Amino acid sequence: MNHSLHIRTQPLELLPCSLEVAQAVITRNKSQVERLLGVKVPDDWYTSEVLDIFPMYAQMLTDDPS
Repeated sequence: MNHSLHIRTQPLELLPCSLEVAQAVITRNKSQVERLLGVKVPDDWYTSEVLDIFPMYAQMLTDDPS
């Protein structure tokens, strides 16, 4: 993970999302997401909103990895 892109404030922590993380989210591989990000993912995190956006995000990363 690129730690220069890691932003932390009192109520919020933003982590970069790589293609590998996006693909793990798409396949609902919770343990891989947790391992890659070093966080605990709540069981109810996989909402329709999350699952709807990640395939588009993964395609964006595939088209332009920068």
